[in-house]
Amino acid sequence: MTRTGPEQGGSEQPGSEQGARATGGSRLLMVAVLAVFAAIAVAVGFLVPAVAPPAAAPPAAAPPSPAPAAAPAPVAASGPTLPIVSLTFDDGLAGQMQYLQTMQQHGLVGTFFINSGAIGQPNYMTRADLAQIAASGDEIGGHTVSHPNLTEDAPDETARQICDDRATLHSWGFDPVSFAYPFGAASPPVEAAARDCGYASARLDRGGVGPVSATCPDCVPGESVPPRDPYAIRTPPDITTATTLADLEGLVTGAQAAGGGWVPLIFHHEACTTCGNLSTSPALFDQFAGWLADQQRAGTLAVRTVSQVVGGPGGPVHTAPPPAATAMPNGDLSQSSTTVPDCWEASGFGQNTADYRWTPPAPGVPATETVTVSSYTNGDATLLPRLDLGQCTVTATPGVPIHLAAQYRSTVPTQFEVYRRTSTGSWVYWTSSPWVAPAPAWQPVTWDTPPPPPDTEGVAAGLVVGAVGWVQSAAYVQGPVPPPPAPPLISPGLRGLLELGAAVAAVLGLLAALAGLTHHFLRRRRRGRAGRAGAPTVPGPRSPIDDPPEGSPDGPPDDELATRGAAGEDVVR
Repeated sequence: MTRTGPEQGGSEQPGSEQGARATGGSRLLMVAVLAVFAAIAVAVGFLVPAVAPPAAAPPAAAPPSPAPAAAPAPVAASGPTLPIVSLTFDDGLAGQMQYLQTMQQHGLVGTFFINSGAIGQPNYMTRADLAQIAASGDEIGGHTVSHPNLTEDAPDETARQICDDRATLHSWGFDPVSFAYPFGAASPPVEAAARDCGYASARLDRGGVGPVSATCPDCVPGESVPPRDPYAIRTPPDITTATTLADLEGLVTGAQAAGGGWVPLIFHHEACTTCGNLSTSPALFDQFAGWLADQQRAGTLAVRTVSQVVGGPGGPVHTAPPPAATAMPNGDLSQSSTTVPDCWEASGFGQNTADYRWTPPAPGVPATETVTVSSYTNGDATLLPRLDLGQCTVTATPGVPIHLAAQYRSTVPTQFEVYRRTSTGSWVYWTSSPWVAPAPAWQPVTWDTPPPPPDTEGVAAGLVVGAVGWVQSAAYVQGPVPPPPAPPLISPGLRGLLELGAAVAAVLGLLAALAGLTHHFLRRRRRGRAGRAGAPTVPGPRSPIDDPPEGSPDGPPDDELATRGAAGEDVVR
């Protein structure tokens, strides 16, 4: 029997299943309604404080920690009339670390323009030195890989020198955005290359800033800020051993008197016995740095790095296409505009006096280079291909030996001196060939190098003079050694036996063919004699001894005798 209960009004009867379901549904409905109202209340509670104005100002946030070595931009900090001085140092010379210490003592900063290919070489900075410079708040800038005169390079070599230098510095953890042209030499294509390689500025060093004089009629007291051309920043001339403290201070006070401007000063060596005239005594630099620090504290000038003056981030970091030359450029020495052939350079080391003389080619006579050492204590003098990134040097493959050759005559022994270019563009001495004897007449000299080390990208070699005397050379050749021929599959002895067997087989085959031809010829000849055109074949006569007597049991039958008689008659006829 089916149980029924009230559907509307009244209470659920105990034990009624349908009533229980109805009551449960009502409770669930009520809970859902209450949950909706609760959610609305909570949402309103959260929204009201979010849109209402705050009752009180929030507490002030703690001031951020000052960024290390982040000097303010001078133009924004002190106005357009304050002169700016930048202390810049070229080439990454090891002695410049003394300048760094002096600047630190006086609270100054500077910009160091680095040739990345020289880092780690004797008399140059190390990567640890560069890290110390950057940690001190000073700037690391680019100065090419190997310090060439970029106006004399092909466009692809210029791009490698500038872009690859910046890429290497970046790979070492620095952010170079300022560039300095080696020798201060620039041209519109070179300036465009500096911009395309991602630099924000590029500095000259051939004057343009300083007092007007007969040697500099267009000089200005200071470069404009921002510079008139950020890729041709003007400077005073290089600081030399002849520069005095009064000269240095005068360059700055001239800008002050003119109402401001930017004075980028260029230093190279610290004073030493072998540094040449591009050097400054540590005492002079210390005096000048102290004077600058006093002026800066007095608010009459500002000392800033180049990037702090020019501003702006650098462009993307990238390398240039690698070289692909496998033949020695101008190996015949036929082209030259100086005392050495184009794409070659006078090189050497030690204490000696050398002279280089180029002789142009003549009909039937090659161009030559004569290196003469007139006094000698140690070292050598060498004619080498220009140690660049591929315009004048041959690309090498690690593990593949290099074949070297030249013609020479000399009064002293000579040898090939070989250098290699590493993956960072550095050139290092690698190896030398055995010595060859002096030669009064022209002689060839050749040598195959060992396999180059794994990080080798180029090789350069030339003949040396290591004593008082001369070496004249011509017709240089350099290239990879061809791979050796594949080893034979069989030994020479077995090859000889096989060749002998093949020869015997050939003779036997020839004899067999000759015998076959002879046999065939004789058969045809025999048939021609035996037969005639349409005639039956006549058997030859038989000996009486071979015929049995007539009438004997072994004799031929009578019909055969008759036939033979008739035939005999035919033959007789």
